[in-house]
Amino acid sequence: MNPLTPKVAAVVRREFMLRVKSKWFLLSTLGLPVLILGLMVLAGFLVVRGATDAGETRRVIGIADPADFIGDLLVEELVADSIDAVRATDMEGLSIDEARARLLSSTYDLLLMIPRVAGTRAAVMPDSASGESAAEAAGQDAEDRETTLLARDNVPSVVESSIRSALQRASVRARLRSVGVQSVDPGALLRRMSFDVVNVTESGEARSQDLYRGLSLGIAFFFYFVLLIYGQMVVRAILEEKQSDIVEVMVSSLRPWELMLGKIVGVGAVGIAQMAVWSSVFAIGAIYGLTAGASALAEAGIDIANLPIPWGTLALVLVFLVLGYLLYAGMFAGAGATISNEHDAQQAMLPVMMLIILPFMAVQGVIQNPNAGWAVVVSIIPFFSPLVMTARLFIASVPVWQWLAAVVLLALSVLGVAWVAGRIYRVGILIKGQRANLPQVVRWIRHG
Repeated sequence: MNPLTPKVAAVVRREFMLRVKSKWFLLSTLGLPVLILGLMVLAGFLVVRGATDAGETRRVIGIADPADFIGDLLVEELVADSIDAVRATDMEGLSIDEARARLLSSTYDLLLMIPRVAGTRAAVMPDSASGESAAEAAGQDAEDRETTLLARDNVPSVVESSIRSALQRASVRARLRSVGVQSVDPGALLRRMSFDVVNVTESGEARSQDLYRGLSLGIAFFFYFVLLIYGQMVVRAILEEKQSDIVEVMVSSLRPWELMLGKIVGVGAVGIAQMAVWSSVFAIGAIYGLTAGASALAEAGIDIANLPIPWGTLALVLVFLVLGYLLYAGMFAGAGATISNEHDAQQAMLPVMMLIILPFMAVQGVIQNPNAGWAVVVSIIPFFSPLVMTARLFIASVPVWQWLAAVVLLALSVLGVAWVAGRIYRVGILIKGQRANLPQVVRWIRHG
């Protein structure tokens, strides 16, 4: 049985041109990238605008520090961040409830209440205490501290972040001062050291673990998104033929499996064309964004100019994704042949969608431990391999026999599903009325 027959090609061409010429295709293909990019630009503008407005609004923050531990230092740090801060000495003897009651009648927009226990140990520490004991006591202060910020109105996140950062720097300076250290930049002490985990394969190839984890999740989401859209399109294409008056004529001119295969490939070609346009637009945007942020990425240790591209892995991943689409498209086609109206479409597609959701969920566990026993087994199972094996190929060094076994089993499953779907389609395409039940479908498969 040669699937590349002129009749199948005619059906593919008909399905492709019918959908490509529609207004829906043009609108979604060209309009969706523009809409997404526009929303991203708008979201960025609103964030920047909100931060700018928050910074332009002058707020007076009072610092109530009854133990006089970090009050003056905190005022210095906040003023350095362009935030109006003063010592709230009139609030230092009050409890939180009393300060909350008096805040509305005060001159403060914000009031930072530092409990007395925060500075008690440093204040009563004897001069004979060693530097080690002082540092230990000062460290214990952080565990006892519960600072409260009282506000008249909503506190913008940028302001809250500035206050938290200033409070941390002032606390470090106070602890250092308590052990006799004066001229130390707290920002240098608090600066976090970053590192990138690089996996080295047997071939000597180095791969950034974080980068390929994100890529694995992105491809999994993309595959799920494609099947969600075009799987439903396959079901509705089958349903359209069942509801038309020319299906009998078409079946008399070509075999049912040829009609089913033509619809699957035709709808898939529409998806490939659409994804190619979307990918080109987003690739241009990604290249522009990476080029603009090259200096920032270089500071983080990422050299985009010398970023390795695993072409062999990408080609193998493409094989898995194409076979995975054919596998699920055949299942969608079989499900579509069992229904006769739009109302039953969602119920018929639900079992197939569950088989798509399960591997999508498994990917999130596989990227944490790609060589676990269960991950190896699941990555070879046909209904999981398009996503799970893809994730393992990006993250780990997969033995050849494992991905080769996964490809062979997946290809055999595509043929098996096509055979089953073809027998369902052969009978179901001509049956109209209520939705077929499971015993009927089994009978179609056995005698179709």
